[in-house]
Amino acid sequence: MESTATDDLASLAASFPLLVYDHGEQPDNSHTMLSVADESSRTCRVPELRNSRCLETPCGLVLVADSTSSQCSLWNPQTGEKIALPALDRALSQFCRCLLSDAVSSPDCLVLINDVRQLELLFCHVRGGEGSAWVIQPYDIGYYTVPESHSAPTKKEICNMAAVQGKFYYFVGTVDEVGVLSLARDPEPRLEMSSFGAAMPRFDGHAVTLGATMTYLQESSQELLLVCLFFLDCNFDHIEEVGAYKMDFSKKEWCRVIDIGDRAFLLGPHSFAASCSAGEHGLKRGASTLRSTSLGRPTISTSLTSGKALV
Repeated sequence: MESTATDDLASLAASFPLLVYDHGEQPDNSHTMLSVADESSRTCRVPELRNSRCLETPCGLVLVADSTSSQCSLWNPQTGEKIALPALDRALSQFCRCLLSDAVSSPDCLVLINDVRQLELLFCHVRGGEGSAWVIQPYDIGYYTVPESHSAPTKKEICNMAAVQGKFYYFVGTVDEVGVLSLARDPEPRLEMSSFGAAMPRFDGHAVTLGATMTYLQESSQELLLVCLFFLDCNFDHIEEVGAYKMDFSKKEWCRVIDIGDRAFLLGPHSFAASCSAGEHGLKRGASTLRSTSLGRPTISTSLTSGKALV
């Protein structure tokens, strides 16, 4: 049951993680918070979210860019702590994604903004403070191949990305090649791009036709994981199977994982993926929760042990 709007975000601490719906510039500037654990909802007025462009990160921090002053910070919704970042000289579009390379306590932690439509990466050091600046780095990973197409070639963009132990991992146009971004200083800071081959896991069921696979790269317990949702034909109303895979860097191979311990995965639109403690947040152990209104139901939970959707 939804309550009246309140400014007390701290009262929702026990309900984290939360899905936040911004209703725009309404008279009361309110936001609806939905608990992933029990799907209860509550309306709040969050000062930190007013008149700002906000980008969520898989580690739970939120990048907040003021729409008028361009001031930027990392905000922890659970504690209220803010870390000042350099001002941004541009507006952040709805196609921007944000990642942290490491824990914010690390002196080398980077904030990375991936502007998918502009084919640009923006990054800065978390501990650089307001006196530092954002570095803008365009990238080019080739063009999409479209058979017998008379239209202009389209450049590939980095969409699916995860940060693990100081490096950023992504798919290079094809899901069978993993790209790596690592910080280099020679002499100016830049992100060095490399890649390696790793075959994408395939659906091992006995079904005749596999239609599509949705993939999510993510960090969990300092390891690079891949979650795959397999669909038959092009029916996105039913998930045929779900699988989790850990990258074995010594073999350059995705290895199937059945037991992820006391972890739960949170999956969302635009390849967003995060993990958290299941026991601490009241979630199903070893389950992945997909939040997507395009799959028939707003919330779908799947078991990584059985590989099936949980009803």
